[in-house]
Amino acid sequence: MTPDPIAETQTPWYRQFWPWLVLAILGWGIVSSTITLSVALRNPPQMMTGDYQRLGKALVDTHARADRAEALGLSGVLGMIPDEWSLALDASDPAALPPTLLLLVQHPTDAARDQQLLLRRDDDGSYRTAIDSVPSRGRIIVSDLEQSWWISASYDHALGVADLALKPERL
Repeated sequence: MTPDPIAETQTPWYRQFWPWLVLAILGWGIVSSTITLSVALRNPPQMMTGDYQRLGKALVDTHARADRAEALGLSGVLGMIPDEWSLALDASDPAALPPTLLLLVQHPTDAARDQQLLLRRDDDGSYRTAIDSVPSRGRIIVSDLEQSWWISASYDHALGVADLALKPERL
């Protein structure tokens, strides 16, 4: 009996190149989609901040809150010292100002690090709040509790500014 040359040259599938290439491509797709899914689940889309309203499929900045603050003649200076912030608020009618204001500290890239604080009016008419930690840069928004108006400013501690001028801002 003579040996069969075809039987000797056939090798099992797992010793062939092509099946492993196909499996590698499929495996790479599974690994990359798993990595993409895990990154997406750990970093959900950030909430948009601002005075926006839907117009069709787009969002349009309406400036309604800044216009309301401008009509009330609002502006202020926020004194930023490490443990406490003090707000001197100017208005056309200072008696109409509420006893408590909302202070929003927005981180420039991570909404999870945003802070909401309450500013309470002192006897001298200024507003104060205690604060623990603040991002090195970001945006400050001061508004009434209903958020019918707001004044804001961007800040950067690296510039060394201790007082921040707040005004009706249209971004």
